[in-house]
Amino acid sequence: MKKQRKTPIFITKLSKLVRRIPPNHFRKEEFQEQLRNHSSGFKGEQSLEYFYRYLPKDIHFLHGLRIQQDKYYFQMDTLLITPCFITILEIKYMAGHLLFEDQFFQFIRTYEGKEEAFANPIDQVNRQQYHLSKILDQYKLPSIPIETLVVMTHPSAIVESSPTYKEAKEKVIKSSSLQQKFESLARKYPNPILTQKQVKKLTRLLVKLSSSYDPDICELFQVKKNELAKGVFCPKCSHSIMRYEWGKWHCNSCYTSSKTAHIEALQDYALLISKKITNYECALYLNLSSSSQAYHLLRSLNLPASGTNRSRHYHLTPLLENLQ
Repeated sequence: MKKQRKTPIFITKLSKLVRRIPPNHFRKEEFQEQLRNHSSGFKGEQSLEYFYRYLPKDIHFLHGLRIQQDKYYFQMDTLLITPCFITILEIKYMAGHLLFEDQFFQFIRTYEGKEEAFANPIDQVNRQQYHLSKILDQYKLPSIPIETLVVMTHPSAIVESSPTYKEAKEKVIKSSSLQQKFESLARKYPNPILTQKQVKKLTRLLVKLSSSYDPDICELFQVKKNELAKGVFCPKCSHSIMRYEWGKWHCNSCYTSSKTAHIEALQDYALLISKKITNYECALYLNLSSSSQAYHLLRSLNLPASGTNRSRHYHLTPLLENLQ
């Protein structure tokens, strides 16, 4: 069984924010860097899909779990559940020379002549192990071994540890070693602790307890919503604003036309500004010449609505249902 891996809503919102922030905004580069970092992490998680095929077919895979324990949330990239043991994978997609050192328990990257220190992922995954064990105790599930691995997924990364850092040698692997490491753990824990029924119960419980990190991203990054660019972006040349004439959107740059380009703009509105919109707000946001144009566009989408006349709000949530 697999809990399907979807693009995290936080990354989707961040990409929309980067697109809607004007090019000359003083924090544009900061948001672009944030997006690159989060996207590369997700790319690393996706890259492991290839290596999962070499693991036993009866493993239960859970991705992107975020669970509250003792008032705080902890997050796990991937969880592998078997009747004999559980494995938490902390997945990193980082290029360069990566050093785990145990004098100060640091994780140091040297890349393109620049040396940087990052939070030690071994410490991160050990904290996840602690919180997961508390969850199992809380719900009175049988005590089952929980192993932790840090998987470095960038193909060109050079991974090294201090000679005395035994934990790094045991827990840090490259993607291609996942099968070998899993087989080693299977030999270490040959006896089933959970029945197949209990495995399914645990899987369902963790999925139920998990919730996405879905903040108001403008509030999080202290961006005023009136700073965001208005209008409908051209689906072909991406950053040109389209004009609406005779029932279609037209791009003056590449001459693309579209009847539905406003849908993505309204998705942006729902993710960044509000999940409901009036005719007047829609006309302003889409750069329409009248509220009546907004009325016809919103009505054509068959969105649920509440209120009457000028206070009528259209609810945009249905536009987000299949968003990746």
